Amino acid sequence: MKRHSSGRRPSWARTRGTANLVCGRLFARCARFRGEHRCVRSAVTFGEIAVSLFDHAYTDREALLMDIVDAVPEPFFLYDRDGRYVAVLGGRNGERHHDGRSLTGKRMHDVLPTETADRFLARIHQALDTGLVVMYEYELSTDDIEGVEPRAGVPDRLFFEGHIAPLPSVAGRAEMVTWMAFNVTETKLAVRRLEDQQRLLEAQHEELERLARTDPLTGLLNRRSFFAEATRELKWVQRTADPAAVIAFDLDHFKAVNDTLGHAAGDATLRAISDLLRLGQRASDIIGRLGGEEFAMVIRGADAAHGRLLAERLREALVALEFRHDGEVIPITASFGVSQIRSSDVDLDESLKRADDAMYMAKQLGRNRVETGHWDQC
Repeated sequence: MKRHSSGRRPSWARTRGTANLVCGRLFARCARFRGEHRCVRSAVTFGEIAVSLFDHAYTDREALLMDIVDAVPEPFFLYDRDGRYVAVLGGRNGERHHDGRSLTGKRMHDVLPTETADRFLARIHQALDTGLVVMYEYELSTDDIEGVEPRAGVPDRLFFEGHIAPLPSVAGRAEMVTWMAFNVTETKLAVRRLEDQQRLLEAQHEELERLARTDPLTGLLNRRSFFAEATRELKWVQRTADPAAVIAFDLDHFKAVNDTLGHAAGDATLRAISDLLRLGQRASDIIGRLGGEEFAMVIRGADAAHGRLLAERLREALVALEFRHDGEVIPITASFGVSQIRSSDVDLDESLKRADDAMYMAKQLGRNRVETGHWDQC
């Protein structure tokens, strides 16, 4: 080979010589490898070559380590036991976080709100004292951290999942931790959107159920729901033999209200009566609008006599209501019928029919009164 005037080989020759040396060693190693594993194809040979070239290129292990650290997409921090930022590393993907390099050398309590710094420091101590990796979800904004430089396009408020690992020291006692801050903002916001949608769907479902069960004008149970709940009460009476009363009432001369003052006045009257009924309603009471101006109630724990007393109080309250609509006073009276549910009743219709019969008796006897059928009198 022709030598340079200085007596040394030119750089290209030295580089080629080095490459030849590396490749020669690689091919010798591959030959031995193929001899030992004859089923391995040439792709493994190229893998061996790549690994050896990598080893040759990174003779400076410190430079290799720094290249790896710089290539980490998410930022990570070195903290000491006092919460001091020993180093701010990684964070190659600058579109996902703000620049925190200026924090190096500062303490958490110098740059974070006290409550936040206390929580963070507690996690650091947990990792140092247990020797375990601690995972911690948290939320931060640029307003929370003094000295952090905002980056254009990065949201102000970010969510992170911190992985906090103790860093062994030469003396064997960990005094520092690495805190890898994984940006989970997109996932967190997506979960929140799903939770909001779930809550909305649940609220809509509850509203649909309520609408299906209630009378749209008064908000009381509609006829179907009243019968369903009152039937459960009948079964309760049959099972326990405890008393329960049925009260049926119908507004007197309500048609005249609609005819003279209009249906708006009639609807307002029905709503006012429903509000009055709800005022004294117990959790166990069942109240429904069966249709038009007809209402019904089931009162647990009341026999016929107690039911009659409750109906009389309600009749007096309606008379005293003095409901006004558009300046007009609308007198309200009603005729009531009371019956006691019997354990021998086949269904609720049987119980309610007795109360209805007593109610029509009250109408025949002059209205605005309470009647109990002779079968319930004592």
